[in-house]
Amino acid sequence: MPQSLTIVYYPKTINDRINLPLSKSLSNRLLMIYALMSWPMDRLKLSQADDTVLLKSLLSTIAKNEVDDFEDDPLQLNCKNAGTTLRFLSPYLSILTKEYMLTGSSRMQERPIGPLVDALRKLGADIRYVNKDGFPPIIIKPANIAYTDIVMDASKSSQFASAILLLLPLLSDEAKLRFIGKISSRPYIEMTLDLMTYFGIKYSFDKLELILKGKYLLPKKEFIVEADWSSASYWYEVLSMTRGGELFIQNLKIKSLQGDRILAEIYASLGVQTYQEKDGIRIKAEGEVSYNQNIDFKNYPDIALSVIASCAALGVMGKFSGLESLNLKESRRMDMLCSELGKLDFDLRDNGFGEYVLINPCRIENRSYDFSNIVIQTAGDHRMAMAFAPFAIIGKSICISDANSVNKSYPMFWDELLKIAKVY
Repeated sequence: MPQSLTIVYYPKTINDRINLPLSKSLSNRLLMIYALMSWPMDRLKLSQADDTVLLKSLLSTIAKNEVDDFEDDPLQLNCKNAGTTLRFLSPYLSILTKEYMLTGSSRMQERPIGPLVDALRKLGADIRYVNKDGFPPIIIKPANIAYTDIVMDASKSSQFASAILLLLPLLSDEAKLRFIGKISSRPYIEMTLDLMTYFGIKYSFDKLELILKGKYLLPKKEFIVEADWSSASYWYEVLSMTRGGELFIQNLKIKSLQGDRILAEIYASLGVQTYQEKDGIRIKAEGEVSYNQNIDFKNYPDIALSVIASCAALGVMGKFSGLESLNLKESRRMDMLCSELGKLDFDLRDNGFGEYVLINPCRIENRSYDFSNIVIQTAGDHRMAMAFAPFAIIGKSICISDANSVNKSYPMFWDELLKIAKVY
């Protein structure tokens, strides 16, 4: 696939079946439970996203190293640009018998890991920073890990909390985790907990205090990984821009473990309705658009780009909050979103009070946009690439850089987009 792709949309009646990847969030958590318990993973049906493939590969490398010493000491594990992989591996490596170094891309080395390292050190982990305190790379040595009450900051990433939670049942039959400050993306922590209950763990989660009870048990019935709700956001975006047609999205449930199911509620006010059917959901471009939106993405940051892009295309005046973590992602995501929307003559700006405002002076019913000569820079960020592709619908065509970045979460995205547009 070329580094950049051009998407050309020819108006048509949309009525297609869309395939989504399996949830990489659930897949990665499932992998970690199996790794922690040394259960065989070969029969698990998992996401084929790059992040999950990488995590499974690294877990295999670690298992081999624990049995047969590799030449490298410490063994270097490159997590590339997969933040979840690096964070989830940190607690796991802390209970093993060999020395490891966790590293990643240059961008990964700018993403904080301090709160997770602090929490692991309280449990007795032997971790040191290689370069800058609070950031990868880190070296993890064998240590005596034992449970103690943990207080941690999960304001920058819910993955810090999830990484610790997955480990705790190995350390104690009953464990407590207390949070300070705001919790970022709480539904992702709840997803972790709900998955853990499938494997025998009970929990209570009251505001800033979380209590776990029990030990992991291998269930008789295999856990089935759902399709990925965050990946569905791009198809909601497509229908919001076409203002007509419908799509059937396979293997998706409105009643899901995934917090990003909130898409159905958000897009109901953007002219896209959701209906549950036997084998998936059907979304239809119908209903009124609310042209004033005030949305807090604190619990759902992964769908922010798609929703804000939809609002821009629809001529919505919007105010958006809870986006602080996005500049710590694969790119400085909000900075990129503002700059690239600006290329398309949409005005999204940081108001300096922890919010972003979308300013649309008027609603353009008969579109006169032409994005044919515009190249959207994505900085290798998969969500940037997929969120901007639908703008071809209102702008004749559009060119997306770093097209291969979609492999991180949705490898078949461009193939699926061929159902409604030309991609070359």
